[in-house]
Amino acid sequence: MIQPETSSDSAALRDKRRAAWAGVFLNAPLAAGKILAGLLAQSQALVADGVHSLSDLLSDAAVIWALGHSHRPPDDDHPFGHGRFETLATLTIAAMLALAAFGILIDAGARLIDPPATAPGALALWVAALSIALKEGLYHYTKAVAKRTGSTMMAANAWHHRSDAATSVVALAGIGAAMLGVPWADALGAVIIALMLGRVAVAYGRPAIRELVDTAPSEEVATRITQALMTTPGVRDAHDLRLRHMGGSIQADVHIALDPGMTLSEAHRLTEAARAQVLAALPEVSEIIIHPEPDGHADGPGAYQAALRPELAEVVRDCLNGIVPAAAIRNLSLDYRDDGVIAVVELHEAPAAGAQGRIEARLRAAESDLSEIRLLWAPAS
Repeated sequence: MIQPETSSDSAALRDKRRAAWAGVFLNAPLAAGKILAGLLAQSQALVADGVHSLSDLLSDAAVIWALGHSHRPPDDDHPFGHGRFETLATLTIAAMLALAAFGILIDAGARLIDPPATAPGALALWVAALSIALKEGLYHYTKAVAKRTGSTMMAANAWHHRSDAATSVVALAGIGAAMLGVPWADALGAVIIALMLGRVAVAYGRPAIRELVDTAPSEEVATRITQALMTTPGVRDAHDLRLRHMGGSIQADVHIALDPGMTLSEAHRLTEAARAQVLAALPEVSEIIIHPEPDGHADGPGAYQAALRPELAEVVRDCLNGIVPAAAIRNLSLDYRDDGVIAVVELHEAPAAGAQGRIEARLRAAESDLSEIRLLWAPAS
């Protein structure tokens, strides 16, 4: 069953959108200002820092795009939901960082080989200092939203903002050193910025790729899910647990072992109780599909090879023919065990004397997957 979107989901979406738009409104003028100031003050490090802010702006746009898709309910084209749009946006942000790092590194490397003769102007220094204050504030705001909503995409965007603040620190140091008479310091600052960008790109690109190829979450999550399942009364075992990330949440499927004599309706009720137990204990799990199976009889021939009801019902009818009237049969239940299938026939009335023995003789001659036919009836009141 797919969970409907709740008010808390809507609040989380609003928080993430506010944080993304805050980044847009800050990064647009900041990127333009740093690039323009870097050109006017002849600071390659500040231009590189401005390019980073521009990639921040693009990543904010990617986040806004992802938020417009990832919170949609499941549909025919996306039956498991749209959470992977967040993952795609995270990977896009990482790719933008990597491309920006590569471009800055190439240009800064050339300037290291042939440093400019003119030192950067004071304007570059002041713009870099302002950038540090603004981007560090935006980092803390976006990080708080990521923590509150459990969004990896927002966490990646927050670190994108902080990496911009860090690059501004490096730019500030490089500009200051160049103004003090070290001409290659500005270009060296740009190289360091590029390496920092590359490191952040790998840090967030790798988990996004792992999620897209369905790499399982940590073992600790699996242990907590198993513990939650085992606290449900009637669950004897939980195994074959499979997990995968879906955006900022986790989806799971698992097999649970139940009493083989349990009715189908009770098994269904217990399965729903186990599912509710997991969802209550682990908020990060958005969905878990549970497959109930009979304890001790889930992996043998009874589960995979034995004949199905139409064939076995025919064998039962042949064994009862002339011994038990068809009108006396109320219900037929089949219990699939590893050593054969037990057919339980419920009757309206007691069978004739010796009926059970005659039925067993016919069953032995039939050579079917049935190991036993049991007759049950309620005594007359």
